[in-house]
Parts: sequence; structure tokens; C-alpha cells
Amino acid sequence: MKKIHIVLIILVALVSAILVSTYTSANSSVTFADAQKKPGREYKISGTFDRDQALEHNPLEDANLTIFNMKDKAGTSQKVFLHSKEGKPMDIERSESVDLFGAYNADGEFHADEILMKCPSKYNSNKHELETASK
Repeated sequence: MKKIHIVLIILVALVSAILVSTYTSANSSVTFADAQKKPGREYKISGTFDRDQALEHNPLEDANLTIFNMKDKAGTSQKVFLHSKEGKPMDIERSESVDLFGAYNADGEFHADEILMKCPSKYNSNKHELETASK
């Protein structure tokens, strides 16, 4: 076998491993309990904003920190420390679902640095109002 063939096989194996690793870590959502088993490792956790708990955001103290509770898919509510350059996410209280990307620290706190929210559709809640207004 030529040296170029060996190099190409190794290169293809490395690229495949990187793609598989990226795909599995980016698409799999875990619960808080699963993520807590491996502190320091980043996970995606999907759930909903816990409306029963108060949201904390003090822009004078730290404009990039928002503290709130989120319920994961298993229904477990957990305090989350969101560190975002944009500050408090707009309309997080009204969101339908939340995806957080973060990790547990050694103290057992979940710190996230990225959030994706699905906000309620304006067409669902206003559909009846639009029909009434047009009559």
C-alpha cells in the first residue's frame, strides 16, 4: 500500500470521527439528572421556563447574568445561571420551550452560555381577534 493511501485512510477516519462526535453532541438532549453525572461536560437540555419560580436579573450587578428555573423533559425543575452577552432573553417568560447549552460546575450549579427559545406564535393567539376585526 502506498503512503498516500494510508494518509488518506487516516484522514477520512479523523473527519468521520469529528462529524459523528459533533452530530451526537449537538443533537442529543439530556435531562438535568443525566448532565449532573458528568460535571464540566457541556450538554443540551430541553424543557420549559418554570413560571412558578421568580426570574432574577440585576443589570447593575451583572448585566450578562440571568438566573431562572427551567423544567426539563422529565419535569425536574433546576436553577439555571445563564451567562449571555445579550443580557436577559426577551420574552423568556412567554416562551413555549427552551433549549440550553451548558454544564454543571463542581458546586452542582448548571451554567449555560447559549439559549434557544421557541416563542408562542402570534398567529395562534391572534387568529380569532383577526377574524373578528375583519368582520
